[in-house]
Amino acid sequence: MRILSSVLAAASLWPALMSPLGAVTSDPRKALGQIPAWFEPAAEGKRFTSKGIRVSVAIDPTGAALSAPGRTMRLSFPGSRPAAALDGVERQEGTTQYLIGRSRTAWRSNVAHFERVAARSIYPGVDVVYYNTGRNLEYDLVVAPGADPAAIRLRFAGAAPRLQADGSLRFDSEFVQQAPVSYQERGGQRIAVASRYQVTRSGDVRVMVGKYDRTLPLVIDPTIVFAGYAGGDRQDVVNAAVATPDGSYWIGGSATSPYPYIPENTDPLSKDQKGLKDAFLARITPTENGWRLTHYTFIGGAADEEITAMTWGANRVVAAGTTTSADLPLGGYSPQQNLAGESDAFVLMYDVTEAGTNTLTYCSYYGGLLKETAQAVAIDSKARLVLAGYTNSGELPGAVSGASVQPSNRGGLDGFVARFDPSLQPESGLTYASFLGGNSTDLITGVAVDATDKIYLSGTTMSWDFPIAGAAYQTGLNSFGDLFVAKIDADQAGFDGFLYSSFFGGGDLDSAQASVIDAQGRLWITGYTSSTDLPVTTGASQLANAGGFDAFLVRLDLSKSGAAFVSYCTYLGGANTDVAYGLALDPVSGGVTVAGYTLSTDFPVKGITDYVQPPVNQSESFAAKIDPAKSDTAGLVWSTTFGGLGMDAATAVTVGADGTSFVAGMTTSANLPVGANPAKTSPGGYYSGFFFAVK
Repeated sequence: MRILSSVLAAASLWPALMSPLGAVTSDPRKALGQIPAWFEPAAEGKRFTSKGIRVSVAIDPTGAALSAPGRTMRLSFPGSRPAAALDGVERQEGTTQYLIGRSRTAWRSNVAHFERVAARSIYPGVDVVYYNTGRNLEYDLVVAPGADPAAIRLRFAGAAPRLQADGSLRFDSEFVQQAPVSYQERGGQRIAVASRYQVTRSGDVRVMVGKYDRTLPLVIDPTIVFAGYAGGDRQDVVNAAVATPDGSYWIGGSATSPYPYIPENTDPLSKDQKGLKDAFLARITPTENGWRLTHYTFIGGAADEEITAMTWGANRVVAAGTTTSADLPLGGYSPQQNLAGESDAFVLMYDVTEAGTNTLTYCSYYGGLLKETAQAVAIDSKARLVLAGYTNSGELPGAVSGASVQPSNRGGLDGFVARFDPSLQPESGLTYASFLGGNSTDLITGVAVDATDKIYLSGTTMSWDFPIAGAAYQTGLNSFGDLFVAKIDADQAGFDGFLYSSFFGGGDLDSAQASVIDAQGRLWITGYTSSTDLPVTTGASQLANAGGFDAFLVRLDLSKSGAAFVSYCTYLGGANTDVAYGLALDPVSGGVTVAGYTLSTDFPVKGITDYVQPPVNQSESFAAKIDPAKSDTAGLVWSTTFGGLGMDAATAVTVGADGTSFVAGMTTSANLPVGANPAKTSPGGYYSGFFFAVK
């Protein structure tokens, strides 16, 4: 097996996906490139902003402002004139959408990405060209033949430059400008030109240039490095991932980043945030030499949004999440157009083949008077969307006596399921809804739809009177918390549609976190358990709980009873805590990939070529592929941990058409093994998203 890795972060007001990643290799530290950073025009068209480097950058005709959390520095050019033109150069493939707020007229779509920005003729015959290398800002001072480089001055407002012994300028612990590299090109060869900085009494900086050919252009190339981390409120989390038929991968989650301090003489789009965190969707596409960010969008209102689940269907991304915004952007025939309680679930369809604001083809609230938390989403053969989660609301839209399996809440937290038909008018678009639960806590965390559009639900229950239907495998709680599985025909009314329901668990806590259905209609479930007596099947890859909480993987056939109900069951873990959050089937081999986090120093690892497993520190993410057709330890095809010195947890996994397992999650580690350039963008102690892939 080969593993490749990356770190990414998403900001709530701009797409800051910073992701060193490179060609497929056996060891991610040997040859990792980057998802390239980019520049895009600001809304008012008077400046460009940079996305994907370590600091926020705003370029205008008179200079550039660099902002780290709580820290700002402005670069200008004394004695210059405003640039005659400010041009985006070398258009990239990707675009950005900003779908913020209810009013579509305020949305921005197809915002172009550029490799570089050129400020023309700031001095006679001198251009400034801004670009990114790695995740640092560079700018070239391009001196035309015959022009005078002695006219160039650099001024850094908000920071006093100090000339270092190595020729660099240090401003403080956050900003460093490396010693200049100057050159000319002749006959395709680069010829070095001696140059150095000189700090004047006023604090301005001159670039002293040695002898050079004045008949050729001269390039003076400083690099601004953001060194270290500063305090600030920045947290970016990936909760969901899905592979698409074109070979790309979509990720979704939430992003938190306040605007940096806006310095004077700049004209920002807005000085106010829409909310503490916005939902985001991003598409990452593999290329011959690495990966590219090919689409990015924020979706949110004035309060908070978070995407918690994703799938793919009808040639669209389908996502679900939770919102507290009263102005969530809507799309299509939304059956619920207003926030009903403290927080509502939402479900949406996103079509990147559409233009601009039309990409949000469907979006609707769903909720009652209190709180709804979306946990899972699916799409059936008729392109109807199935949303599931849990709620403490007493009533929900569409959950009514005679039509629903359970029309009202029976306990503090009950599961819920709702089905939407985006093709129908709002008054009829909610085609089914029901609670599901008993007298205590019941959490639906997984939903799947089979080939006949029957709905399969899974989760965790603490209710002794959880409703049971059909020839249940287990009719009562075995502990204070067990798994449950249920099958519903939403096209039949009331209890006629309640086809099956059963407990499943051992003598201690068992928690389901994700589920998926295979082509044979069998339900796969993963999560974590402290039970030592799960019905492990003969030939399972791990026969016993190794200690504490272990991850587990189980395959259930709801059409069978007795022992045949459990066709595969295995533990996965070491002597400490091991938790699985994500699950995906491999369309190539028929195996199953699970992902999560581990605290176990003896977590079973296997089959990753030339990759040194990191030591378990606070927590490490893990991914493992299990083949139920193979017996005993051979069933663990490969398994790996991935992480750094901080907390690392995989929250989602998806498998592409070529069998690549794409794992996403969140980390506080600043030292993930992703190559020479550190990839974490958030201050220490805050979460950033990350992904890695195993093929």
